[in-house]
Amino acid sequence: MDDFMVKIPADWLSRVFLSLRRGTSEDAQASAAELQPFTEKPGQRVPVPRSTVLRTELALQGELRLVAEDARRKELSEQARYLVNTRLNP
Repeated sequence: MDDFMVKIPADWLSRVFLSLRRGTSEDAQASAAELQPFTEKPGQRVPVPRSTVLRTELALQGELRLVAEDARRKELSEQARYLVNTRLNP
């Protein structure tokens, strides 16, 4: 696998995409738009550029700072943690 790509399950990316689409920040919306093409192959692990994964992590962390609801914070936190682990341990 190319060093600049990270393989992530498309189903999981779809959940992150939906979380970001519900986000209120401009970064969340931009990251959702960037992720959308990678969510179109359900059931597969798709290569995603590391730079996209990193921007997504940052957008999720930004949303965490804006959200007050515990359940939503937990969901965003889990998604960000998964991306960090996947990016660092391909």
